[in-house]
Amino acid sequence: MPGCANLRAMTRFGLTSRLLLVILAVQLALFAALAVVRVNGLRGEIAAESRLAAQTARSLVLATVGTMQGAVPPDRVMALLPDRLVPPRHTRIGVLDPRDGTVRQPVAPPETYDPAPAWFAALVAPAPLETRLPVSLQGRLRGFVYIGTDPGAEIAAAWRSLRAMLGLAAFAAVAQTALIWLATRRALRPVALIAARLGDLRRGDLSARVGPIAQPDLSPVADGVDELAAALQQAQAQTAHLQRQVIGRADAERKSIARDLHDEMGPCLFGLRVEADALHEAAPSQAIRDHAIAISTIAEEIARVNRALLDDLRPVAIGQLPLAGVLTDYVEDLQRRFGHVRFELDLMPGLPEPDEATALTLFRILQEGTTNALRHSGARGVTIRLWTDPADWRMILADDGQGMAADHREGTGLTGMRERITALGGSLGLSSTPNGTTLDARLPRWQGAEGQPA
Repeated sequence: MPGCANLRAMTRFGLTSRLLLVILAVQLALFAALAVVRVNGLRGEIAAESRLAAQTARSLVLATVGTMQGAVPPDRVMALLPDRLVPPRHTRIGVLDPRDGTVRQPVAPPETYDPAPAWFAALVAPAPLETRLPVSLQGRLRGFVYIGTDPGAEIAAAWRSLRAMLGLAAFAAVAQTALIWLATRRALRPVALIAARLGDLRRGDLSARVGPIAQPDLSPVADGVDELAAALQQAQAQTAHLQRQVIGRADAERKSIARDLHDEMGPCLFGLRVEADALHEAAPSQAIRDHAIAISTIAEEIARVNRALLDDLRPVAIGQLPLAGVLTDYVEDLQRRFGHVRFELDLMPGLPEPDEATALTLFRILQEGTTNALRHSGARGVTIRLWTDPADWRMILADDGQGMAADHREGTGLTGMRERITALGGSLGLSSTPNGTTLDARLPRWQGAEGQPA
């Protein structure tokens, strides 16, 4: 439907543009109505003026002829009449003398004016008025006087009047539109501020606030946005607190399991190895000694698996030694085991001690990053930087390997690490080029077990 199409077209414009279009449409309609009304009025005025001029000319002719009776011989009246007449404005007078058949026109004062456009003259010009007035003296017809209207000067004056009026109306419309535009822009200025704060919230900056605004119509909207931001910020803090509690409890459970494995499995394996060694020494035959050796080998393998499980569940040194010392020992161990790779660990001087969950996460980032670099990148050098800023712990791990393929998919280790970092309220960035891969981890600084940022 045309109405729906027009409505859809209007919605593509901004509010200010739509207001101006509506105002412009109304002003154009008023402008057209004003022009039509004024043109109709001018047409009537010009017609009335023309009729009045024709009547005036007729009265003037009759009065002039009357004054000439008795003073001028009757047969000379028609010859002298043109010299005695002064045609009124907007008229033409012609005197026909039947003796010679000529039509003579009185000399009228010259009228100078700029003619109106032809289309306007055709629009307002009245129907032409022609009057033939016979002149009879002493019972004889002496001639005729022709009276016609000439509204050219009146039409020119009407054109000037209409042009001035419409020009003034156009100026008023332009000034009104400009004032409305300025007032609308000023009134809608808080909308841009509200939109900017909503954009900040969408990007994750929940501390963004609109603040008080002077527009009473938009003030409830601004207050609503600020209340929404405060609620989201509180919900985010509560979620982060719960996530840290979940991670803390999971770490505590791993710690408990690791302790049980160490305290229970370790002595049992030690006793098994002792018994296997005793059986080996006391065995009466080679077959029994071979079984004792097999039992000892199986116990050693179980112990190795147990140590791997303990290390995977929780590094023993985390929470017992300073983080800087744990990371340094780990990197030095890597350097001893992989001598062909150069490891560089850059720790901020005076590095503060993080909470246990953050310390374990930073260690796991180092562990996962170096493992991936050694297994997949073919790197000759790995650089690790760890420092803090007022809000975050920052760790960057970069290698000079071959980088990752375009269709590379994250492994379970890196995915699990990203999930843990996200649950702690941090972020993990991964970038790769043919010259190497970089891990950029960011973890918020926290104060103890309260789960609040430092």
